[in-house]
Amino acid sequence: MRSLAVGGIAAAIALLVAGCASPGGAAPSAPGAPTTLTDLPTPSTDAPALGIATVLEDGDGDVLCLGAVAESAPPQCDGPELLGWDWEAFEHQETGGVRWVQGVAIEGTYDAGAHAFTQTGEPMSAAAITLPAVEVPAGELDEARIAAVQAELMALEREDVLGASGQEGIVVLDVVYDDGSMQAALDEHYGEGVVFVVSALRAQ
Repeated sequence: MRSLAVGGIAAAIALLVAGCASPGGAAPSAPGAPTTLTDLPTPSTDAPALGIATVLEDGDGDVLCLGAVAESAPPQCDGPELLGWDWEAFEHQETGGVRWVQGVAIEGTYDAGAHAFTQTGEPMSAAAITLPAVEVPAGELDEARIAAVQAELMALEREDVLGASGQEGIVVLDVVYDDGSMQAALDEHYGEGVVFVVSALRAQ
């Protein structure tokens, strides 16, 4: 099994491979599975969840950068809109009129429909937070199967999907938040051991 740090969410990978084949050949979705991936649930949470991320100011507001962050000045990233953030309350940098800060731990709630994270607690440095690593199980998929599943998942173009990567014979899907329902639906659709969901926001 491989451990993933909370801040090390994999970047989205653009792929040109289509189709869906099992390691030993084509296989249908499991009985009772969603007919398409567009049936996947879109989890939200009204309970407090913790995000460790970069916070970036853009022209439309503030962004909680939970996915990959481009190492530029200022950084570039994607993530949910961050509501309730006060730039005056936290030390930050400013480049070219854009404010940003890295390594912030923020507690709040996530509305998947609005793709927005509302801060509910006082932000703190990520260095003050210790979270258990996520253990990614090893799988048995070959490269062609991994590429096909990655392509299907990224073709959804969902705001709450941060990226998909192949790791040790399994596809790791990084999302903003999953309460377990997305993992269960993907297990039904592909069968267990094909996709492993990693939630950037951690329930408290």
